[in-house]
Order: sequence, then structure tokens, then C-alpha cells
Amino acid sequence: MFEEIKNFPPLPASIAAIQELCMAQDVNINALTKVIENDPMLSANILKSVNSPLYGMSKEVSSVHQAVMLFGVSMIRGFAAANAIKKTLPLDLSPYNITIEKLTETSTLQLALLREWYGIVDKQRLPQLLSASFLMELGKLVVAQKIIKSGEKEAFLHQTAEGKTLSDIEKSYTGHESYEIAGMMFKHWHFETSLIETLSSMHNPSHGENGEILNVISCAINVHEVLTEDSLERAYRAIEEFGLDGVAFEKAVELIKINITKDTK
Repeated sequence: MFEEIKNFPPLPASIAAIQELCMAQDVNINALTKVIENDPMLSANILKSVNSPLYGMSKEVSSVHQAVMLFGVSMIRGFAAANAIKKTLPLDLSPYNITIEKLTETSTLQLALLREWYGIVDKQRLPQLLSASFLMELGKLVVAQKIIKSGEKEAFLHQTAEGKTLSDIEKSYTGHESYEIAGMMFKHWHFETSLIETLSSMHNPSHGENGEILNVISCAINVHEVLTEDSLERAYRAIEEFGLDGVAFEKAVELIKINITKDTK
């Protein structure tokens, strides 16, 4: 699979510049803001993202600089990279019976839940997690294309409709689950090792704590379930297995449910 990914085109120069700035020890916020503002479409998409009711902002965020200061470099970098990847890869997610809008909504919810949960538990860990959480579902773009090209879309759809574990179905068709494939994508595009390792290890028995945290998030919210009774049961089982903070998670879930209600009004 990685050999196929090696043929992916490079991401836009603006994303490479954002990457370089964000990985510096002391991030130059003004330089980062300028790079983003030089791409009007990217600026508009970031402002649209950060103004989602799911993030609970009391006032509209009206500038890129304000967005960076309020949400942090890692979160903005995640928005920028996701925006670029959606322009680079085909967006046909029909094997999952979802649209790209649904995938984006799922990623937004996952990021919001993570932000609320680890904003309580360990704010210092958040920067390591935010980009990964918003980017982790993008491996499904690659899986979907492989399934479509193989002519096995209907069989894939049938298995997902039967309620089988999505990661197991992905592995049976591609040899990898989509989170591992996301890790391969970001390795190809020279993202930092910590992000790649977090994505690649999310569902491996030996994953580190960042992978365990994102595992819980993906249990609770995924492309087919959003904080359902079943998905939350799986999330709490994972929390218990990994020894994570279930009380803080419960508080975060309740807050996200309130924000989802606001978003639908």
C-alpha cells in the first residue's frame, strides 16, 4: 500500500510552509498567519471550521490570526492539511455510503470531543493530539478508491451494513485499516514522526497513550455512529482497558451533545 501512496502528488507549497513553521521550536505566529492569509480559499475554510458551534465559541472568529491564537497552531495546522488533502485526492466515499461532507463532520466532532476531554485531563498533551484527530479519518479516501477500482464496492457495502467492525473490513480488502493508511499518507508527505506513529498504532496492541486516546475517540464517534449507546459502550470499555480518565470523558460527551443540539437548531 505504501508503494501506491508514494505516487501521490505533493501537497501545495502553502502546506509545506505551514508544516515548516509549525514544527519550529518557537512558532512565528505572524509568519504562519501570513502564509495562510496568502491563500484566500484556505483562510475561508479555516474560519468556517473554527466557527462551528461544536467548539462553543461565544463570538465569531473573524480573522486567521485570531483563529490561531484561540485554537492553537496544531489545530489550525490540522485544518489546513485536511483542506489540502481533500483537493489532492478523489473524494468518492461511496464504499462507506457517506459523502465528504459527512467525513468532515465526523472529523470535526472527533476533534471537538478530544478538545473538551483532554482540555480537562492534560492540556499540555493536546497539541500532540489535535492534528492527528482531525486528520485520522482521511485514510478512508484511499481505501474507498482502492475498493472502487477493484470492483468490490457492493461487497464492501454489504459487509458494513451487516455491522461488522469497520477496521476489520478495511483490513480484509486492503491489508490495512484506514488509520494505518493515514499514517502512510503523512509519512509520504513528511509530517512529523509522532503524528505518523500515533495514527499507525491506534488499533495495535502495543500503541502508546496518544494512540489509545484516539482509539477511544474513534470508538465514540466514527463515520457510522455519533455518541450512540453502542459506540459509547465501546469507548468506555477502551477507557477502562487503557486506564484513561472516564469521568472527564463523560463530562466532555455531555458538552458535545449540548453543542450538537445547538448546531442543529
